[in-house]
Amino acid sequence: MEKLAKEILRLKEELDRKKQEIHDLKKLVNKEIDREFPSPVEEFSEKELETYIREILSSLHIHIESKPDIRTITSHRKTLGKPIVFLKRAFLETTFNCIDSFLDKQTKFNRQIAALCQAFLLRVQHNIERMKKVEEKVSGCEENLAILKNKLDDLCSSLEQLKSRPTDQPPK
Repeated sequence: MEKLAKEILRLKEELDRKKQEIHDLKKLVNKEIDREFPSPVEEFSEKELETYIREILSSLHIHIESKPDIRTITSHRKTLGKPIVFLKRAFLETTFNCIDSFLDKQTKFNRQIAALCQAFLLRVQHNIERMKKVEEKVSGCEENLAILKNKLDDLCSSLEQLKSRPTDQPPK
């Protein structure tokens, strides 16, 4: 049995080491690696789930603004670059005028979603703290209940002894 526990511990340490290597690669590449599909959240441990939630929340805060920044538009062409950049910016500015109200609503919605996710995370953390306190109280009650059960058993056995004793004998 001890051999099995050591092997489980070794495998857990190896898994943690591999996860850390993957995390280091993500930092090196500075983006998610081959992850275009959703993560299997149901399979996460508590620590992994907390890290995942923090990453998603920070991503939500980064991508709140729906409007692209037209100042980042550039061109790699030397001679035609400036006119092409001018046309791209002019096209985007005129397009933005048409869909500006939609983008404002989307930005407002994105901010509300990010705030809601933050609120849910805080609520879950508060519920976890409350649950720990309730578990402590329940364990205290279980201890008291065990003591009461032992005393009740003692009383029942004493009562049985009293009942089994003849009535003319005085108690000891």
